[in-house]
Amino acid sequence: MNITYAALLEQVKAYHPGKYHATRNYTNGAVTAWSPYISRGFLSPVTVMDQLKSKYHQQEWIGFMQQMAWREYFQRVWQHQGDLILQDLKSTQSNVLLQGLPIPISAGTTGIHAIDNAIHQLYDTGYLHNHLRMYISMLHSNIFKAAWLPGAMWMYANLLDHDPAANFLSWQWVAGTFSSKQYVANQENINKYTATKQVGTFLDTAYENLHEAIFDKTDQVKAIKGMDASKPLDLPYEIDAIGILKKIQNANEAINFNINKIDLDKPFCIYNSFNLDPLWHTNEQANRIVLLEPNHFKQFPVTEKVLQSIIDLAKNNIQGIQIFVGNFEALIADLGSIDTADIIEKENMQAKIYFKEHPTTQHYQGIREQRDWLFPEVNGYYPSFFGYWKKCEKFLK
Repeated sequence: MNITYAALLEQVKAYHPGKYHATRNYTNGAVTAWSPYISRGFLSPVTVMDQLKSKYHQQEWIGFMQQMAWREYFQRVWQHQGDLILQDLKSTQSNVLLQGLPIPISAGTTGIHAIDNAIHQLYDTGYLHNHLRMYISMLHSNIFKAAWLPGAMWMYANLLDHDPAANFLSWQWVAGTFSSKQYVANQENINKYTATKQVGTFLDTAYENLHEAIFDKTDQVKAIKGMDASKPLDLPYEIDAIGILKKIQNANEAINFNINKIDLDKPFCIYNSFNLDPLWHTNEQANRIVLLEPNHFKQFPVTEKVLQSIIDLAKNNIQGIQIFVGNFEALIADLGSIDTADIIEKENMQAKIYFKEHPTTQHYQGIREQRDWLFPEVNGYYPSFFGYWKKCEKFLK
């Protein structure tokens, strides 16, 4: 994610959305790979759509818009349902036999070439095509019959575009806890969309047989190549969030928070991993701080590689940025001689705290500003995307 905002904007201006809707499910389709920047609040979806709509007719950009609306829909669900996105939201996951992360998935040794290659690509680059995310999560939750949350946490931790709403609700959609049925795919389907020609795998069967691809009718592991039925099939997935934060702090010492570099006569712009907007208050002199809260990363841990990518994006695009590792309350305390009420509430104080609305900033204090929404008029909780999209269509321009 070592890119400047100007370079990314040139990519947006050069993109032709005409083939997106027809090819997006193919791994070699006309996708953009902008999701890490949109998820980080670095690239506004409004900016993207304004650019596309200014150059192309609606029939060319509408498919792209609908997919962007899926992301916004998940954001609205998270906004209104909160931590319930970490639980079975609409119905209980059925036929769960494993409570941990299946080892063949974490190791990338399932024997399904397209999936194994995608898992190793995830570890190497932090990127996964959306269809491959669906294949991995369906294999995890519906074929290995593992509880969806450990797999969702594992994938989230390794994704550059990690976003709780999109990730956990997509996993629930696949597992059938946020949809009407579980999603499954066989080898023929995987071959079609990944340009592979593999045969003879445990997924190379008719759809009605997939529920017994790994386990037989007595819930015993079948004799599948590469899987040792005498050993545990799954393990807990754990990540040392606090240890990773300490490593990031040590690796980025030059831009760590320094009270001596704070100008108390200037406002504070508080960024986090979901708001790295390089245009935010850009014409205003301000103290600019990326807040990395241990409380957040304990709940939603990411790898060191992913967290460093966030810091790189911030320091390459936001002048004067500092990193503060600690919760919001600790930041306020570290400001020292300034009383919390003075910088947040007193109207005659020049210094103010600005932050953007987000489920992760509900405990912040200061001046809350709205993030960009494609459809700000469509708020509330909708149990299905299509009910949400029907409302959005009324505001298409």
